[in-house]
Amino acid sequence: MKKATFVAFCLMLVLAFAVSSSFAGEAKGEKVTVEGNVICLIPDYAKGTVNPVIANGPCNNNPPHQHLLVTKDGKVYTLQGLQEGLMAIAANPNHTAVKITGVATENPGGWVLTVE
Repeated sequence: MKKATFVAFCLMLVLAFAVSSSFAGEAKGEKVTVEGNVICLIPDYAKGTVNPVIANGPCNNNPPHQHLLVTKDGKVYTLQGLQEGLMAIAANPNHTAVKITGVATENPGGWVLTVE
């Protein structure tokens, strides 16, 4: 009886270690440089919608808004990170063929690029 309990305990430890190891790798992202067009999602408060725009100049004079990066092959990244990095993207006059470096992670909703 003690031997069966010991074996069961060891199997549970092995299973717990395997599960924790697999979850540890999922959250980690990879630092990459991604090239594409920055899309500004400008809110239209009167209509309750957003207008996706590739700005032809700095977009930091618009209301606060989210940015996406769309690559040539159609992969879409939501841009997130510290305010300093995101403000640098908004202040950049060029929004086409932009290279942005950050940590890319995939989640069920798509790709996220966390800029520094």
